[in-house]
Amino acid sequence: MKHLFMSFLLIAAGVLMGLDVAAQQQRRGAVKTNIPYSDARPILDVLQANLLPAELQGKTPTQLEMIWPDWVSRRDAMIRTRAEQGDEDSVIHFLLFGTMFTQAPLATDGELAAFVARPAEAPSLLRARIEDFVAAVASPDANERLQFVRQVITRKGIDPTTEAGRDKMRRYLEERTESFASTAVQSQKVLLSDPGAESLNRRTLFRDRGLTFNTSIFVNLAIEQTLEAIKAKGLLEPGTVRNVAIVGPGLEFTDKQDGYDFYPPQTIQPFAVIDSLIRLGLSKPLELQVTAFDLSPGIIRHLEAARARARAGGPYMVVLPRNLDRRWMPALVTAWERFGDRIGEETKAVEGPPSAGRLEIRSVLVRPSVVLSTIPRDLNIVLQRYEPTSTTDQFDLIIATNILIYYDVFEQSLAVANIATMLRPGGFFLTNDRIFELPSTPIGEVGYTDVNYMEVPGIGEAGDRIVWYRRQ
Repeated sequence: MKHLFMSFLLIAAGVLMGLDVAAQQQRRGAVKTNIPYSDARPILDVLQANLLPAELQGKTPTQLEMIWPDWVSRRDAMIRTRAEQGDEDSVIHFLLFGTMFTQAPLATDGELAAFVARPAEAPSLLRARIEDFVAAVASPDANERLQFVRQVITRKGIDPTTEAGRDKMRRYLEERTESFASTAVQSQKVLLSDPGAESLNRRTLFRDRGLTFNTSIFVNLAIEQTLEAIKAKGLLEPGTVRNVAIVGPGLEFTDKQDGYDFYPPQTIQPFAVIDSLIRLGLSKPLELQVTAFDLSPGIIRHLEAARARARAGGPYMVVLPRNLDRRWMPALVTAWERFGDRIGEETKAVEGPPSAGRLEIRSVLVRPSVVLSTIPRDLNIVLQRYEPTSTTDQFDLIIATNILIYYDVFEQSLAVANIATMLRPGGFFLTNDRIFELPSTPIGEVGYTDVNYMEVPGIGEAGDRIVWYRRQ
């Protein structure tokens, strides 16, 4: 029996390695390149001068062509720096809403507003959180989030192991919290004073923020309902979606809704999309390949580590907490209950601490073969694309949720040009950030899906609109 068991393990490992090699070979033809000036020129020609970067304004086409490669390189470096700023925002979000390092309650909107108005008189709750946070970061032990915070703090030249370093860390956290809260308050003002979803301010709301990398089961319900609607209209045939790209797959550092941090950081969207495509019959499990594009080294490392464990036969655990005090819509409850039934198996749920509130938790082990079908690739979608060498390198479906809102009109237009290049004719681009459709870009809207997630007291229903764009 022992020999039979070892033979089974070897066979299983061989199958997984075969799947991984097949997935890698499928991606080998496409080569990462920067967007050429020839693709940018139609965008430069049609946009108003005030929507262009200052260094590109007032230039002739000849001058623009000459400076374009250097501008792309510098802009790429600048955008990647925004990812580091996003890391700092994630640290502050963890400080304000984390539960594992403190007994203090979560920060409230009122306390954040008071912090903005009177930072020198920060509420005692924030002071207590900062003290607990500093102590925890000084001795992070094996806590992955605290280790990440320590790395970010160290990059700022702060040593949390010394008293002087801890004093410096306190000042840094107070300053960053004030900045974080101020940005949140200003964004809320824009949303309240400019409620039109189509307005320029709304469509580029986070253009000056650091790039943060969130993930959630919510938007994936919207993606599944969108795919179901597209299938119902006969625009996608069963078994035809084989090559999928996800721009910005996300990594849940601290749950943005409820501050949950009692389980390891995780990604959800790549596995949720695979789960939905198989459930809807749009993809066959052994034929589906997903490319996860991101410019965050942390997300790339996270997915590569998951793939390394999968090659050794290890699954990937996704933890799905449900706050029972939130008024989830029935469709969201159903999506939560069945998440993973096509790609894995339910396992014993991780237990949440008492401070996390009233919870129901599911834990799903995603099969190694599914993990290996997801390949991470470094890509700045604004300025780069994987140039296809044949139609087999192009994608049937590209998804980008909560991504384009972090960029201005010009950057969004460049990103859409890159997406169009990577998308096959007839393929779909799905996003909850409505794009600016330009004559030079062969992508047009063919529909949209509105999905509500929950009822928010005093506000009403909260949800998303996923717009369907199709490559001509």
